[in-house]
Amino acid sequence: MEVKNRISVLFSKYVAGEANKAEVAEFLELIKREDADLDTEMEHLWNRQDTTVEHDVDWQRIYDLSVASDPEVTPLRSNRRIWLSVAAMLIGVCALAFWFNPNKNLKDQNTEYVSGKAGAGKMLVVHLSDGTKVTLNSGSELLYPETFDANKREVYLNGEAYFEVAHNPSKSFLVHSGKVVTSVLGTSFNVMAYPEMSKMSVTVLSGKVAVKNTSSQKLVTLLPKQRASMNIDKDDFDVDSLKDAAEMIAWSKGELTFDNATLEEIALKVGNKFGISVSVLNKEKKQRRITGTFNKQSFIEILNAVTHLTETTYKQTKDDYIIY
Repeated sequence: MEVKNRISVLFSKYVAGEANKAEVAEFLELIKREDADLDTEMEHLWNRQDTTVEHDVDWQRIYDLSVASDPEVTPLRSNRRIWLSVAAMLIGVCALAFWFNPNKNLKDQNTEYVSGKAGAGKMLVVHLSDGTKVTLNSGSELLYPETFDANKREVYLNGEAYFEVAHNPSKSFLVHSGKVVTSVLGTSFNVMAYPEMSKMSVTVLSGKVAVKNTSSQKLVTLLPKQRASMNIDKDDFDVDSLKDAAEMIAWSKGELTFDNATLEEIALKVGNKFGISVSVLNKEKKQRRITGTFNKQSFIEILNAVTHLTETTYKQTKDDYIIY
């Protein structure tokens, strides 16, 4: 009972921003314990908590203490993992009223944004004012402020990009892509969110990333070599582990690498690489999958290989290629 009471006190101070460094460390240590009663207590406390934060909370200090040196995570029981994720990612996840408020998904009307767009068949490298490097895949667009303000770093992505985020412990980096927001401090990750596709994904190469669906409030925390995928007509994320996450950014080196990719995704990426419109007519055939890498092959060579592997065919019209 004494431990539960202590957790209750620390939790209240934690979310109110009144906990000092020692109290934060104590709180995080307590909730790591394997104790079903403590899980119940945490659920009770969290459900009781009003998630609207009216005051200025130093979430960054809490985040730095909790996740800055966490390269590995030991598998935990489901509810235990949930509470540790809540605690460790408070800066990017639990402060919903500040970072992941759906109303904040709208671009700041007082900020002037610069548009960087990779042309058909080309890639574009954008260097942001904080030192972050963004490589845009062909046909992708990034909206970003010429200079980040003192409180936040936010950009808006349409398409696919590889982010190498400059570490800044005082300002999180947010990537808005449709109804999904990706939050980091300093890490490298790939976001694929083409409006033409029914699926989006976030793949982490280094660091730790919080990914949230601002529509359903569903969230996941990703570590290196993990990928979160979501169908646009669903609210849940599917998380899988990759043998080589670097394959997901092979496109940034001019290669086309597909790991159990759908024909829909392949058609879009092949078309973007060569600046040619490629579409798939049949809904069922869009979901056929292949794995493979293409490097120096021509457009027609790749198209022939893809249609052979997926047992489809194609025809050329005046303006594009149609797979059926």
